Amino acid sequence: MQGISGSLRDCPIIIYDIEYNHIAHAIIVSHDRVYNIIEISKPLEFLEIGTRLNLLIIAHDGAAEFRGTLRNLLNTGHEIALFNKRSRKARAAPRHKLDSPAVITKIVTLTAKIPIEPPLRVTVGNISASGILIKSCYRQFETGTFLELHINIHGRNAILNVSVVREFKTEEGDIDYGCKLVFPDTEPPKS
Repeated sequence: MQGISGSLRDCPIIIYDIEYNHIAHAIIVSHDRVYNIIEISKPLEFLEIGTRLNLLIIAHDGAAEFRGTLRNLLNTGHEIALFNKRSRKARAAPRHKLDSPAVITKIVTLTAKIPIEPPLRVTVGNISASGILIKSCYRQFETGTFLELHINIHGRNAILNVSVVREFKTEEGDIDYGCKLVFPDTEPPKS
């Protein structure tokens, strides 16, 4: 699967309709890797079986976007048959609004993880399969800085490693950071 490996069980999932309007947050209860079908924790009774969905799955080793089709699960809930995301000319990895609290706990260098004391509380404004937006951060980070970010998505904690790629000044004078997701096998750049 693109961007992630292993079982998706217990991973947070953000569910959108075909036009990227938010529908729900849920947890993946089970994952059939042979048929690429997931069972989700939240029933979606208000949707018709066969509805096409856009999905953002956040796993321990990355995030990936998929398309899926809603299916019945023997009167116990719903499952979604996954298939690769569609190509989209406007943006390779569409952003999904999140506005979730998070904590930056460490700056990561080639040789060490340096704790930030006290941890820096931030808000993750949006997420995509390739990155996140850290909103209203009063501390300044240089472009290229690697950070360890702890975020809670629908009751599940995730640790994301990110690299700052750009900063934006807000009208209030705060700084927002565009960051790319960095996967566990990616090392910080050598000085």
